Amino acid sequence: MELVEPPKTANIGERVTFPGFEGEPDDVLNPKKKVWETLLVDLNTKENLVACYKDVPFTTSAGVCKVSSISNGTIR
Repeated sequence: MELVEPPKTANIGERVTFPGFEGEPDDVLNPKKKVWETLLVDLNTKENLVACYKDVPFTTSAGVCKVSSISNGTIR
């Protein structure tokens, strides 16, 4: 297990985005809708260690978020 890390030059508290998936976050996740559980199946890391949602990189203004060593893994 390892953490997904933003680029070192990313601003603290900056929102992570997914190009092509625009919108505002929900204020509260409704546990009856199982939103998080639905999203989990599409979270993974690629061979180049980039964290992705539906093959779209976790992105900040400073670049993409990565893991240290687990390629082609799942994110939980």
